[in-house]
Amino acid sequence: MLDISTIHGSYTVASMVVFTGGKPDKNQYRRFRIKTPLDEANDFLSMQEVMRRRYDPERMADERFGSKPDLIILDGGKPQLSAALEMFEEMGIDDIAIAGLAKRDEELFVPWQDTGPVVLPGGSASLYLVKQVRDEAHRFAITYHRQLRGKGMTASILDEVAGLGPVRKKALMKHFKSFKNLKAATLDELKDAKVIPGDVAEELYRVLTQYNGETELTEQVEDAVNESTSTTE
Repeated sequence: MLDISTIHGSYTVASMVVFTGGKPDKNQYRRFRIKTPLDEANDFLSMQEVMRRRYDPERMADERFGSKPDLIILDGGKPQLSAALEMFEEMGIDDIAIAGLAKRDEELFVPWQDTGPVVLPGGSASLYLVKQVRDEAHRFAITYHRQLRGKGMTASILDEVAGLGPVRKKALMKHFKSFKNLKAATLDELKDAKVIPGDVAEELYRVLTQYNGETELTEQVEDAVNESTSTTE
């Protein structure tokens, strides 16, 4: 299954989780950092890029990347399915089954049925498997998205602190070992480290407090958004 994770087009990533025999096949998991320039979130372009990169003939021939799937499930329903089918037609791929998983009621849209989506029976093993794959794809995508966003934010957040140059940044990171430890530090701990002046420590604490609050809110919004979205290989 393939899943896109982004916040307004920033740090857009995709995950690919693979289930074999109904169980996660983590050796075949892959993740993609979307390279297409995006001014805002665009799942269609992001998904088409992933499809192109994952199913390029040369990549498909490389056994190290994983075997050809029997079924690909895309998050988003009929529009996303149409975009993926368009990419497959462009690439000349016609031997892989593909379906779109709608956000509501786990409806599956398939190109070989024009009468509406496939609705899996409630409580069935097939519905349970689809939900399990969807949740795993979400988890894998969100984890990578947050990892990239965290790395990008570390540099930009510290750049906002007046009086915190490269030497002092290096000293802080050496003392606290990681940005995670640094952003969790109290004002007293920042001052007790004795690697930056007291006034700089106070400004750093102010910036980090603001950052922590915004990050918590962003992650709450991100989780809520991603709970209603998803994609599958």
